[in-house]
Amino acid sequence: MESAVKGIEHAVKNYNQDLEALTEEQILGCAGGAARKPVDFTYEVALINLRIAARLNGLEPPPAPEGDEWWVAPDELRSKSAISEYMRSASLELIEAAKAIPEEEGSKLVGPPGSERPAFALTNFASMHTMYHDAQLNFIQSLHGDLDMHWS
Repeated sequence: MESAVKGIEHAVKNYNQDLEALTEEQILGCAGGAARKPVDFTYEVALINLRIAARLNGLEPPPAPEGDEWWVAPDELRSKSAISEYMRSASLELIEAAKAIPEEEGSKLVGPPGSERPAFALTNFASMHTMYHDAQLNFIQSLHGDLDMHWS
């Protein structure tokens, strides 16, 4: 689990620094007129992290939004400060849950019957998912002329 924890810590650090580098307008805006808004996909990343944390802790996860649509951040999270704090808090919860699993139990299955996954695999998925959406933040930065690496 140690390598999975390091992976999610790295991904979250990068994501949070890139999110911080965006302006409020960029976080709430829609690049190109059709792309998902960073506030919405950040909400998705944070909620997935909370759901995985709950599974790792043996708890029922918070509900996912219903329907086949992309997830949209609720009104109370539609600001840079609110979505940034939600992301930090959710990610810390995931990191703490992953750290609580002993190394030798990384392969233990978690989740509902029929959908169980190893704890290590769920934590690795969270890292990959976070970095996937971090790349979207990087692309939005570049669209606005910001070519800096905000986490190196």
